[in-house]
Amino acid sequence: MPNLVRLRRAALHAALGAGLLAAVPAPLYADRDAGPDGGMVVAVVTYALPRAATLADVKRVAARGADRYLNLPGLLRKNYWLSEDGTRAGGIYVWESRARAEAFYTREWKQVVTRQYGVAPDIVYLHSPVMVDNTAGRIVTDAE
Repeated sequence: MPNLVRLRRAALHAALGAGLLAAVPAPLYADRDAGPDGGMVVAVVTYALPRAATLADVKRVAARGADRYLNLPGLLRKNYWLSEDGTRAGGIYVWESRARAEAFYTREWKQVVTRQYGVAPDIVYLHSPVMVDNTAGRIVTDAE
């Protein structure tokens, strides 16, 4: 068992024993090594729009292209989003790994979406060691 996993488990057991955590769902105990690229990541893709968009605009964009994300290797979830003032839009993607995300966001992809939206996307990567998935009723840890 990797040392990091052993340390995580020991810390959780210590916290439980000390009464600091009332209950920890079983999936948090899973012996998963995050791997060299750190496990799951959230990629927040943002477009600073040249003019304000509406929810109807975002729904039209999603209707034209959301199906291409179904069963995309490595993609766990995607949400389309729009800021309240309509000046920023984009996607929030949960990927199995950073490598999977980077394999998708190619130079060609960036060129296509820049033409489509009239502005280049900004991509921010965030580590996501645990995801609570209420739609499936489970907790996903690392690249589960």
